[in-house]
Amino acid sequence: MSKVTTVAAGKPLSVIQLLTELWHYRGLIWAFSARDLKVKYFQTIFGPLWVVMTPLITVGVMTFVFGLMIKVPSDDLPYLMFYLVAIVPWYAFIAVLNQTISSLEAHAGLISKIYFPRLVIGASYALNGTVDFLVGFVVAVIFALFFSLPVVEFILVMPLLLFIQMAWALGLGLLLAPYNARYRDVKHIIPLVIQLYYFANPIMYPVSVAPSWALWLFKVNPFAIVITTYRSLLNGHGPDWMLVIYALFVSIAFLAAGAFLFMRKGQDMVDVL
Repeated sequence: MSKVTTVAAGKPLSVIQLLTELWHYRGLIWAFSARDLKVKYFQTIFGPLWVVMTPLITVGVMTFVFGLMIKVPSDDLPYLMFYLVAIVPWYAFIAVLNQTISSLEAHAGLISKIYFPRLVIGASYALNGTVDFLVGFVVAVIFALFFSLPVVEFILVMPLLLFIQMAWALGLGLLLAPYNARYRDVKHIIPLVIQLYYFANPIMYPVSVAPSWALWLFKVNPFAIVITTYRSLLNGHGPDWMLVIYALFVSIAFLAAGAFLFMRKGQDMVDVL
C-alpha cells in the first residue's frame, strides 16, 4: 500500500512537529546535498580541491594588495590569517544565502509535483555550506599552527560561530526566497545588497580603522561579530561573550522568522512558479 501524506494548508506546524518532520526527511536532505556537491564539481580537473583553492587564491590577492601594497592594519595577525579567517566564513555564508534565496525557483518543478517539507531544501544548502566551511577551517588551523598562533580556543569556539553564521545565512535566505520567486525585481536588487553587505563587514579591514560613529554597525551585525571573534581568538584574546550571545540570539530569531515566512508563503508559491 502506498503511503499518503496529508497536508493541512491552514494549520502551521509547531517547532517540535517541524523538527520531527525534518528528521523524517533527513534522507532527502542528504540526497539533495550529495546531488549539489556532485553537480558543483562535475567535470572539473581539481574537483573538491576548489573548496580550498578558491579562498586561498582570494586571500593571496588580498594579502598582496591590502597587506603588502596598501599595508592595511591586520590586528597584529599575519595578513594571510587575517584574511583567511574572514574569507572562509564569508564564502560559506554567501553560498548558503544565495542558494536559499533562489531555492523555490530552482526546485519549482519538484515543488509543484510532490510534497516534502520545503525547509529540506534550505537544510541541504546549509549542510553543503558547512562541509565547505569545515574544509577551509582545517586549512586555517594548519596555517595558524605554522604561524604559532593559539588554536585550542579557536577550535573549541568554532562550532558556536559556525552555527551563528549558518543560522544567519539561512534565516535571511528563507525570508527573501518567497519574494524572490514572486517579484522578479528582487533578483536584480539582491546582488547589490550583498555587495554592500560585503563591504559593511570587516573582511578587508579591521574594526580598529572604522570611525567611532560606525562602530555600532559591527556590534549589531552577527556576521561581523563572527569575523572579529575568530581574529580575537587567534590573537590570544577570549571572545566577547556578550556580543557572541547577542549574535546567537539574533541569528536564531531570524532563522525562526525566516522558516515561518518560508513555510507560510511557500505553499502559495506553487501557482506563481
